Amino acid sequence: MITPASIMGHRGVPSLAPENTLSGFRKLHELGITWVELDVTLLGDHTPIVHHDDSFDRCCNISGALRDFGRDDLKQINAAARFPELPPESPPTLAEVALLLKQQGTGLNLEMKRHGFSARDMAVTAIDTLQRAAFPSEQLILSSFDFETLAECKQYAPHLARGLIFDTLPSDWEILAKEIGAFSIHCDWQSLNYQQVRAVKNAGYQLYCWTANSPAAVTSLWQWGIDGVMSDRPQDFLSVPLQLLFIKAINNDCTH
Repeated sequence: MITPASIMGHRGVPSLAPENTLSGFRKLHELGITWVELDVTLLGDHTPIVHHDDSFDRCCNISGALRDFGRDDLKQINAAARFPELPPESPPTLAEVALLLKQQGTGLNLEMKRHGFSARDMAVTAIDTLQRAAFPSEQLILSSFDFETLAECKQYAPHLARGLIFDTLPSDWEILAKEIGAFSIHCDWQSLNYQQVRAVKNAGYQLYCWTANSPAAVTSLWQWGIDGVMSDRPQDFLSVPLQLLFIKAINNDCTH
């Protein structure tokens, strides 16, 4: 059965609040979603911030590459610019987000984006920040498309779970997963077929799918055995257990 723990808010809950913001993560908690997927990258002074792109252009009130800014510049930037009805807020640092999520009890799938920085700097800076915040390791997955970054995570903090992200599952996925000691595989939900899902699950990995915004569209994936989805609309998945039970009850009535 699908449970709230099976659902990860994608960058928070961007259908209701600005993506990758403290207000978005608080909103996610209010909805009862217990896990979040979010992005971390670095500013020019190596401050780890929670932000997806390599620039502020798309989501903020200013433009410019992240590497041209430092921590002191964040107070001048509005990460809620696409939600003019909401109060402005700065892009949060990873330290701020880690403290909030720990207080909420929210599990963290942290996607690391290098954006030109070294894999070592990305991995060490993110992990050190989480450890200073005493973020619980049992509620943490370090994920990335970047194999080198995950390899650095394995070397620096081998006890932390690692998730390997793919657009499409490649033929050598299992070799790569074994090499970095992956806990989970993360794929575009639209690219997976039954054989791939079963291969990942039979090999002993957790399998998470992004970015699924319609519960009905991923019904077959749940049946095949995926462990969870990341969604811009996680709130739409909260009623799925009741829907499944309702359908099951109808089917049982029809067979008696």
